[in-house]
Amino acid sequence: VDISRRFIDLATRDAPPGATFVRADARSLTFDAEFDAAVSLCQGAFGLAGGPGGVLDGDGDVLAGIARALRPGGVAAVSAFSAYFQVRWLEDTDSFDAEAGVNHEVTEVRDASGAASAADLWTTCFTPRELRLLAARAGLAVRAVWSVTPGDYARRAPTIDSPELLLLAERLAPA
Repeated sequence: VDISRRFIDLATRDAPPGATFVRADARSLTFDAEFDAAVSLCQGAFGLAGGPGGVLDGDGDVLAGIARALRPGGVAAVSAFSAYFQVRWLEDTDSFDAEAGVNHEVTEVRDASGAASAADLWTTCFTPRELRLLAARAGLAVRAVWSVTPGDYARRAPTIDSPELLLLAERLAPA
């Protein structure tokens, strides 16, 4: 799932037989108990719902949609930026809203022709406690929250020195 038509086209082009890709907004997923696992790494929509004035529960909607897409007993792996790391390593060009837990930075992006333009990045940052609370609200039982680095997903207790947290959670069976 991706909101970008271009990313869906790229994924489809070299996909193995049977793989499918859907263009959708992760804040409003419509899947219903269809999957055994869901993976959202490198802020694949989760944590990117921030913006001026803070999050309007977009991240909760993403996590609830992931939970709804899982069969009971299905497992989710979701990475998120660490608020501890972001504050500890705040750069001069960053602006961190402590109340909302959202970091703002400006970066350069290039279009297909290579032309550069400035783009605002609004990234929600989380503590392990916040991830646990969001997961519980979404109907997920937390198995673990680990400190991770993109591409290095070892089991490490949360620290202030890792840029991301990895939430591992299971969809609860209906009562």
